[in-house]
Amino acid sequence: MGGEISCSVPARIGLLGNPSDGYYGQCISLPVWNWQATVALAPNNSATLPQNEGLRRIMEPTLRVFERRFDDSKGFEATVETTIPRQVGLAGSSAIETAFILSLMAHNDIPLDTLSSRELAELVLKVESEELGVVAGLQDSLPLAYSCMLHMDFREELMEGRGYGEYTELDASLLPSLWLAHAPTGKDSGEIHAGLASRWERRDSEMVEIVEHLAQGAGSGIDSIRNQEHTHLSMLIDTNFDLRRELFGEQALGETLDAVMLARSLGSCAKQTGSGGAIFGIVPHDDFSSTAAPAFAEIGWTFHDDLEVGN
Repeated sequence: MGGEISCSVPARIGLLGNPSDGYYGQCISLPVWNWQATVALAPNNSATLPQNEGLRRIMEPTLRVFERRFDDSKGFEATVETTIPRQVGLAGSSAIETAFILSLMAHNDIPLDTLSSRELAELVLKVESEELGVVAGLQDSLPLAYSCMLHMDFREELMEGRGYGEYTELDASLLPSLWLAHAPTGKDSGEIHAGLASRWERRDSEMVEIVEHLAQGAGSGIDSIRNQEHTHLSMLIDTNFDLRRELFGEQALGETLDAVMLARSLGSCAKQTGSGGAIFGIVPHDDFSSTAAPAFAEIGWTFHDDLEVGN
């Protein structure tokens, strides 16, 4: 048997368009390397997962999906280390699932190019939607699988016609400096999104209209990023949050709404990174961090700047 192998996958920020990915929308998302999940596999006679209940909850179905795709798996002992804050909308579960699948492929001597980046992301979505039964879309797993900032077009004719969208890599070095703040804990994203699926099924007119606007914002974001039109990008980020506020209602946003309002009062745009208790924005001036860090600390949130968003 060979030695231990490991794989690290970063956190993810939903820049624009979320949560339209499950509803024929468009999104721009990107990996951020300040936080990452690492899965290591050592040779073993049987498949041994960590004892942590939360990790087993996502790793057991990931292993089942892997074994269905590749028929079999050598024994291993898995360990997981993650610095991604739990359930705050940074795709921590998707990062672990992605790292686990890649580690399993290497452990079983399966060339990593056996799966395209798109197919890898789709396997991760199967774990969440089919095995765990949570409401999820592809905007978490795709940028992690491609390992770059990605514009994702999920329009209906593509998703229903060929079964996947149009995915365009974008240069993260064109982004302005970003900051991020997060709560100590968040909520399960599937729980937060549970009501949207039924609204979409009955084609709730308000939801359909908001999803269209969210998608348009992500489409506009491509040119804003490529042309480094930071003022326009800032406006799109604020608009994305305002649309989410209409879609979910203020009560569902909870303390995230207060955090966004705090950021705006300090002169920055702001929106959620995903579904939980983390927000980000564009650093508006050189002195922003010295003011923002203590302001977020007062509400119990942790502030970060110098986000590592390179491809």
